[in-house]
Amino acid sequence: MPYLVAAVVLVGALCAVNLLLTLAVIRRLREHSARLDADRPARPPLVTAGTALPEFASAASDGTELSREFFTGPTLVGMFSTTCSACHERLPEFTAKARSLGPGRALAVVVDDQRDAGAFAAALTPVATLAVEPPDGPLAKAFQVTFFPAFYLVDDRAVIKAAALTPDELPLPAHT
Repeated sequence: MPYLVAAVVLVGALCAVNLLLTLAVIRRLREHSARLDADRPARPPLVTAGTALPEFASAASDGTELSREFFTGPTLVGMFSTTCSACHERLPEFTAKARSLGPGRALAVVVDDQRDAGAFAAALTPVATLAVEPPDGPLAKAFQVTFFPAFYLVDDRAVIKAAALTPDELPLPAHT
């Protein structure tokens, strides 16, 4: 019987020590989370309005040449990645906005290592000029994309008029 009491006391003491260590780890994790949140910007950085796009050369999936001259009027630009869950969520918003602008007024860029845009191509091809490129492609570099999705309104001089995290935040012109 004394062995049983000693074993129960030992197990109880080990559980108490384990609980104290767990509480200490939780406190440290909260401190680290607070430090990380303080270091992280509130919004991811976007290219600022008024920034002119640098010279670039690319091609759309249908063979259309893409360069600064592609922008002949206000153009909605959407930057997507096939590995981004938020991109899949924002896809319907982008297609609705692109459809409302009319033909030739939207450019969709899908960044994919495998060059397999799949579901994106099916949804975007009817409403926008589609370009599929690798992560370090010319369009991603021109728009200085560091995260996905990102949306831009570009004028006829290839100057970014607005940048946003959702298509709904952009001041889009009415369909003409």
